[in-house]
Amino acid sequence: MRTVQLLTALGWVEASEHYVPKRPSPLREALKIKDKATAAARDASERCGALCGSFREGADALQRLTGMGVSVSKLRKMTLAFGEACTVAQEVPTLDVRRYGQRPSTAVTPVERTLFCMADGGSANCCKADTQEVKGKNGEAGTRQIRAAVFGEYAWLDKRGRPVPWEESFSYLVSGESIDKVTPLIKRHGLARGSGTAPRMFCLADGELALEDALRDAFPHALFVNDFAHASDHLHDCCLALGLGEEPAAKEYRFCRGLLYRIGAQSVSRRLRRLYPEQLEASEQALTHLLYLEKRKENMRYGWFRKNGYYIGSGHVEAAVRVLIVRRCKQAGMHWRHANAVRMAAIHAHYRSHRKAT
Repeated sequence: MRTVQLLTALGWVEASEHYVPKRPSPLREALKIKDKATAAARDASERCGALCGSFREGADALQRLTGMGVSVSKLRKMTLAFGEACTVAQEVPTLDVRRYGQRPSTAVTPVERTLFCMADGGSANCCKADTQEVKGKNGEAGTRQIRAAVFGEYAWLDKRGRPVPWEESFSYLVSGESIDKVTPLIKRHGLARGSGTAPRMFCLADGELALEDALRDAFPHALFVNDFAHASDHLHDCCLALGLGEEPAAKEYRFCRGLLYRIGAQSVSRRLRRLYPEQLEASEQALTHLLYLEKRKENMRYGWFRKNGYYIGSGHVEAAVRVLIVRRCKQAGMHWRHANAVRMAAIHAHYRSHRKAT
């Protein structure tokens, strides 16, 4: 027999266990003890370590709220170990086809049940060991990208014709891998959510070509939509580059943006090419932005998308990037190992995915 210190939801306790080399004792098996902590103690520690602003802040919150005195280094170790488990679990998602009860409170008009996937990327401040020889916008990068994707479902529209998703329908995933490895991960999660049998499915992202290709490869049967805000940015830059002057350019942009919203990019292209052929020929920048819209005109049929009950904005995934990645991993003075930042983001994705406990 030997005496050990174990972390429980009531704090550190002293226990006696039967010691057998390289084998867990019956006591640890019965109480599901791992790394000298019970399941309840691990859960409280991992939540404080992930959801507080820093590991030190998490240790202080844990002490104040539960009376559990855990060192910063142990809290960090426990939290990152849980993050590693979350990233591993992401690679093999289980079947997650969901059923819902009553309709959302703001729902008015029924629409065919729709599964959607939105994807984007965020960055975390990383150590030199992970940013050396990595190209950034202005030389060597100071951050590393983490991809995020969100799945959700809806079958209702509100009184303004906008989709109303079920709150419990959202699930998230994150990855620090290159885009070619993110594609199969997104596909596996989509299949787990029932993408093969969903009556309707669409994907939405900004204008990043690699991300668009990844979503198209993952879900070739799905409708693809480009984010309206990013399309508007390119339209704004195009109008400014025409050389019309500040007020005329602003007036033209407002009119074209309304045209883009009501109909789509094809109507905007026709108008600009009809009214400003000389300016487009003289300005390479204006032509570049217009070509951006023309190449994606099928993904920018915003009037048709809205009429048929689809999203045209990427607000859900932008909020996901902010909550899963930026809020915890991109604070002033923080520098992460890239793998640890991904693990931390994976914990947040796990907590917010509304998956049933198994």
